[in-house]
Amino acid sequence: MFHLFSHCWSWLQAIQEPIRKVTLLVLGLDNAGKTSVVMDLERALAGEVLPAAQPGQTCLRVDRFEVTLVDLPGGQRSRSAWRSHYSTAHGLLFVLDSSDLARIEEARKVLSRVLSHPDVSGKPLLLLANKQDAAAALLPCELIERLSLERLVNENRSPCRIEPCAAKRGPPAGPGRATLQGLRWLLRAAPAAPAAATPPGPGPRAARGRPPARRWVRVSLGACPRPPPRPRPAALAPTPRRALAPAGTRRPPRRMPEAARGRRARTGRCGPAAASRPRRRAPRAPAGGRGR
Repeated sequence: MFHLFSHCWSWLQAIQEPIRKVTLLVLGLDNAGKTSVVMDLERALAGEVLPAAQPGQTCLRVDRFEVTLVDLPGGQRSRSAWRSHYSTAHGLLFVLDSSDLARIEEARKVLSRVLSHPDVSGKPLLLLANKQDAAAALLPCELIERLSLERLVNENRSPCRIEPCAAKRGPPAGPGRATLQGLRWLLRAAPAAPAAATPPGPGPRAARGRPPARRWVRVSLGACPRPPPRPRPAALAPTPRRALAPAGTRRPPRRMPEAARGRRARTGRCGPAAASRPRRRAPRAPAGGRGR
């Protein structure tokens, strides 16, 4: 009964909770899959799509949030216009092509420049490792090292979460479960007001050169389509097992070595114990009994 009342109370609180309006910026390099991610979200939440106020924006209804996704172009000449949207954003959704190894360094510089902006510092970041279905795609743990993600978010005090995904523009089903979970996490972590969150000054631990006590990166290895296993090199390939005898055949008896057969004929036993065991001799008669 207590659990029933508690569930009813939480349900009433959810109904009375006001609907929050959240604006999220969809950033990333060109050809990273930003538009595909937005289209996947639209297909997954087909019944919750709201009319957009401006072109290039997508309005969705997620739980108790009215989300406005602003898809910004990722070309090199268009990145300078991102700054005009930072002040009105509650959070960032950065899409990364995890299979394009040649542009990982460029993506790291762009992400570092975005997080170091005063209007972005302190706001949550959802990093989507897209194109995980490619054979050359990097895992989320590898992307953290390549992007120096932990150092970037610790310096700017921005909560971060990384999710793997494989966005498609075609008719297949919408985003994976991990992408929707990451979106809900981003909405819960978004501040109530889009004002710039100024990161706190360096504490005594940072002044002494020690890393901050709190970790701001959260990695989620959710379910996502993975490529087939890569072939192992010849040096690491396992050796083939010995072929088994076909069913119905008897194993030939083991032949005893020649030395063991001769030892067994003499002593009646074979093996190391028989070889080391001395032969018994008849007891000798006492010396005094021979003269009598």
